[in-house]
Amino acid sequence: MRKVLLTTTALVALGGVSAASALEISGFQRFEYSSWDDTAAEAAGENDSQFADFNRVVFQHSITGDSGLSAEGYYRINNWAEAYHGVGVQTDLGHFGFGNWWTAGGFMYNSHLYNGTFRSGTGQTFNGVNTSAAATIVDGGDNSINYTMPTLFGGLDAMVTLSDAGTTTSDDVTEVFVAYAGDAGDVGGFRIHGGIVTADDTTGAAGDEQENSEYGINVDSGAIGVRMTREEATTKNTSGVSTAKVETNEYAVTYKASDDLTLGVIMLDSKDKLDTTDNPKLDMTVIAANYFIMPGLRVQASTVNFDYEGATNNDGSSMNVALRIDF
Repeated sequence: MRKVLLTTTALVALGGVSAASALEISGFQRFEYSSWDDTAAEAAGENDSQFADFNRVVFQHSITGDSGLSAEGYYRINNWAEAYHGVGVQTDLGHFGFGNWWTAGGFMYNSHLYNGTFRSGTGQTFNGVNTSAAATIVDGGDNSINYTMPTLFGGLDAMVTLSDAGTTTSDDVTEVFVAYAGDAGDVGGFRIHGGIVTADDTTGAAGDEQENSEYGINVDSGAIGVRMTREEATTKNTSGVSTAKVETNEYAVTYKASDDLTLGVIMLDSKDKLDTTDNPKLDMTVIAANYFIMPGLRVQASTVNFDYEGATNNDGSSMNVALRIDF
């Protein structure tokens, strides 16, 4: 991470800033090779492998006043196209975030697949199911206001997010998440969490609703980490009748073999309980490893087995190898 010290003369003159603002620039570059073997036959000129790159740049800065009030700015760019942004203010009452960076579902989830802890690409599209157990809707989307409660009772945290989709749609989202982390003695550290997400106008029809929820637990004991997360995503039509209910379970075990090597196994199953026409269902297993060649440079590798049932069944596997450099 590179820090660039900025002048704060004007800020001092205006408001009495006691700490200079340092612009922090960080991010990473990744180059990846993926190949897969699926059920579908390739069209002329197509193949089942690809090279891909991903680039991220993050700009952060913060200021602190003589009163102890602090503020921060965050801006993240992925492949020079996608932007996360936010202005945050920290007070004794908690943290207030404005933008699309701080969101309850985007910060308090439990899913390794949603987090991208390991490479898990399949080269496939699985309709009617989810490929991670994460309930969030507004993460990185429309602008929102987010409140993060100060930690209570040694480990209780909560976040609330309210988004506004603008004047042309009523697709506004509310996300509420709560988590408690603690120490279970010889077992190790643990964290339990739960969240509820609601949204209107999710399918383009005014009056429909989306209701998502997730809950989970993770336990870390020495070098071993275990996680379980369940997510439910229910879509209701304009009459309030549920038209889709996708239930997703994600189980993961990680093992930190050394300071440089982390291994992981992730299993996911997802199914729409209300779709009796295509009966979409996905079972997926990821076996992966992250290895640091040296600080800031890592190799990520994985194999993924998937079995999808739906309008068109798809049973196959994929392999991913990536080189990532952080700065």
